[in-house]
Amino acid sequence: MSSTCLITGASSGIGAATAKYFASQGWTVYAVARSVEKLQQLAITPGIIALPLDLTDTHAIITTAKELANKNIALDLVLLNAGSCEYVTAKNLDLSAFERTFAINFHANVAAIKYLLPLLSLSKKPQLAVVSSMAHFFPFTRSEAYGASKAALSYFVDSLRVDLAKTEIQICLIEPGFVDTPLTQKNDFKMPFLLSVDTAAKRIYHGLDNNKLRIRFPIRLSVMLKLMACLPYGLRCRLAAKMADK
Repeated sequence: MSSTCLITGASSGIGAATAKYFASQGWTVYAVARSVEKLQQLAITPGIIALPLDLTDTHAIITTAKELANKNIALDLVLLNAGSCEYVTAKNLDLSAFERTFAINFHANVAAIKYLLPLLSLSKKPQLAVVSSMAHFFPFTRSEAYGASKAALSYFVDSLRVDLAKTEIQICLIEPGFVDTPLTQKNDFKMPFLLSVDTAAKRIYHGLDNNKLRIRFPIRLSVMLKLMACLPYGLRCRLAAKMADK
């Protein structure tokens, strides 16, 4: 019996590459994204089924979950990857940017978990994986909205794991560094240890296959940021400010 997964944010970047990689390993993949056209192109790949859905629309999530349940579709993995990034200016904070960023990076993921979690109940090895980011490890310039949303998401997943510890569901928190996607291609700064989406997809797949509770890549960036976070607070703040001036 083949395994079945649902991957959000599948129209491009990490989501699209991961959907293709899972399909290449024999999985049936329900690829979720807002773009119908991009999903149709992705669904040309054998094993991938397009599932257009706007994750910021809670009613649409409820409807989709009911449709999958009515078709007796049991998911072995729900991989929540959809996300966005908007940079802000501290002297004139754009509140709408915060609303949009939290809507997709945090609230949409919480809603998706609430309504998709029951679809994992029939699996013998259910897994829930959520893609956050290393961005919240260190205070980067103009990242008040993005970093805060990812910090909230990572904390939520860790707390959720505590409360679901007595269930069969394996929960994995994925915190990547810089990956070459349409989102990061908009950045106008140097991105150390930049990885391709294909490399990211393989690391996610094999990390989940090995039942890891947390997947971070690249390791070099993770170690560097964690060491920087261990600096005395004042020095850490001065370093962050100096980096922002470059």
